Amino acid sequence: MTDHIIFIHGVNTRETKVEPTYADNLIHLLLHKNEAQNTQLDLNMIPLYWGDVTQKDEAMLLDIYQRSPLWKKMNFTGIRGNQLLQFTGDGALFISRYAGVRVIEQLRQQTIAGLYKNGLHGIKPGDRLHLVTHSMGTVILFDALFSARWDPEKTSDYQGVQQIRQAIFGLSAPMEAGLPLCSIHTMGSPISLYSLIMVKNSNGVDDSIPNTHDITPKFQQLLTALHSVLKRKIPWRNYIHPGDPVAYPLEDLLYMMIDQSRQLLDVKDVLTQEPGLLDPFLNNASLGELAEIALFGGRAHNSYWNNDLVASEIFEVVQKSALAIS
Repeated sequence: MTDHIIFIHGVNTRETKVEPTYADNLIHLLLHKNEAQNTQLDLNMIPLYWGDVTQKDEAMLLDIYQRSPLWKKMNFTGIRGNQLLQFTGDGALFISRYAGVRVIEQLRQQTIAGLYKNGLHGIKPGDRLHLVTHSMGTVILFDALFSARWDPEKTSDYQGVQQIRQAIFGLSAPMEAGLPLCSIHTMGSPISLYSLIMVKNSNGVDDSIPNTHDITPKFQQLLTALHSVLKRKIPWRNYIHPGDPVAYPLEDLLYMMIDQSRQLLDVKDVLTQEPGLLDPFLNNASLGELAEIALFGGRAHNSYWNNDLVASEIFEVVQKSALAIS
């Protein structure tokens, strides 16, 4: 039996775009921990890469900005043209159906290639699936798996999302044909902010208005199906660096939105290191200190890929899932 671990990156909050090798260090840490075990797991690492899909569109927009005679007179042009443009630009482009399809199609092809790598893997009875997502990658992957905007009746002839969902038990696949999702790991995730677009039935809003970006119905469907077969809660670990401005706690929010009975999920927010001595001062920083915070935040935001505590927690959860389900 194989544990398939899918990795997906987010945006890079520093000056350069994410590289296809982004997960190498974390994968190395996980393999090293596996090699130290008396009984080793069969791990299939599948890093997905979408960092080049939106690059040309954002570069074109930045070029338009830079042609403005006001651009050089504005403050924080470095942050505006890199961190802010990449973070908000990737999000805006993915919401666009045109750019979103390009991202999804690349992820679909890479997922299939990873599951059937060199003909050695593929989906076999008893195999398990684990998700390790970073930053905006969490939003992208969860949108693809659970958002109603990708349902067949809304996507015309595009079936890429359905092909991804058909590989997962509880979405479109029966247990004998699909992978059961056995753990979720989110790193530096802003997915809690995207809960705001799922808000409904407030201020007298008509419940009949469709909320096409709401991931909760399909996610609850998946968790309920898993619980009925596996008879266990699905572990969700949310990793937070104290200096990462993109990371937010998820535990209370997830239980409120998805699992009020606390029977389906085992959620835990994990601090990847203790706050530094200067962190209280950063909480009250002035506008003039934003550049320094942005630089430090970029380092913190990308630190999860090299963090031994993160690797230890992921490996422990994967190992326990294997023992519980095998």
